[in-house]
Amino acid sequence: MQEQSDLKVEIIMKPIAVSTIAVGIWLIGPVPVAAQDARETLNACLSERIETEAQLLDCVSAAIEPCLSEPDDMNAVAALCFREARSQLDAGISAGMSDLRASASDEISTLVSIELKYDILSGLLQCDRMEELAVALSEYDAEAIQRQKAQCQATTSGLAYARLTLRGREN
Repeated sequence: MQEQSDLKVEIIMKPIAVSTIAVGIWLIGPVPVAAQDARETLNACLSERIETEAQLLDCVSAAIEPCLSEPDDMNAVAALCFREARSQLDAGISAGMSDLRASASDEISTLVSIELKYDILSGLLQCDRMEELAVALSEYDAEAIQRQKAQCQATTSGLAYARLTLRGREN
């Protein structure tokens, strides 16, 4: 009797386990690729002639496009994608500042560091503001609000990275 019961449990649980693993791989699989390409896409866009802040924003939007294209019912996946893209862009900021310190004067490095810090802080403050307003006044659920905040944070990092990259080319 026990053997037959164990067989039933195995038959029922095996498809559930396989389905769970498949969904997990499907959810996690595309995110690192999208994030990995964010910095590369942004660099390619920045290699063109950039003259306005709107063009910078267009480049950042192109860099995070894989995250932006996630369907509305995939908020958690999109938020993870934005976080991964932000991580890649933040790594680019760190590398860019190291390169700038090695090639520019102390005065230029200090100036760029201060500007960069406040660009990022003001952007992140706006992200917090948008989140707080959404929580207090909108009908959006928590996942949608987290998606919006992660997008804002990735955009902030993308704009900071883009400005730093362009500044580095000037020096």
